[in-house]
Amino acid sequence: MIFYRINELANKRGKSLQRIAIDLGLGQSYFYNMKYFKTSPSADVIVKVADYFHVSVDYLLGRDKDDYYQKGFDDGMDFVKKAMLESLKKV
Repeated sequence: MIFYRINELANKRGKSLQRIAIDLGLGQSYFYNMKYFKTSPSADVIVKVADYFHVSVDYLLGRDKDDYYQKGFDDGMDFVKKAMLESLKKV
């Protein structure tokens, strides 16, 4: 499940699994090895991936159907954008 969630998130953001692995300081083929059960991610790697994509660990593990963390992050950013626009209108 976790590989498929990571792959889905990578596709949504237009990033290759190889690029994500490099960004996280992992071997270039780390996620492909996961796909074929040659390696299992440690808890530290799962947390790094969750932070990288701004999702919950439960989402990566398939325990949550929806990506609530990302939705909250996006909603928070919308609030910041609106506040900035209101601030600029006053100038």
